[in-house]
Amino acid sequence: MATYTTAAIVRKSVKNIEAGLIDADIEKYIEEAEGVLDALMGQSFIDTFIASKHGILRAAATKWAVISAVMYDPSGFTSSTEASMIADVMWEEWTYLSGLLAVDT
Repeated sequence: MATYTTAAIVRKSVKNIEAGLIDADIEKYIEEAEGVLDALMGQSFIDTFIASKHGILRAAATKWAVISAVMYDPSGFTSSTEASMIADVMWEEWTYLSGLLAVDT
């Protein structure tokens, strides 16, 4: 079960995510992100709420899920260039946020 973020937050992050992508699919991307984040930090915060990490975890998991959703089906965007630019921006943010978590463990 996705914990760090929600499908609704992912959808709000990028307006053009393909409408046919159902919440269950987005939640799978979130779960994938959570697994990567937990591995980076060497522990899981799913059962332990740490206020200082919560915002970073939510933002990072959201970025990963957006990237996955955009790459799954970029047809909601006006061009493949636009989809690629969105994914690139999200990747830069993911890299920054995951670096904060990896250092701050």
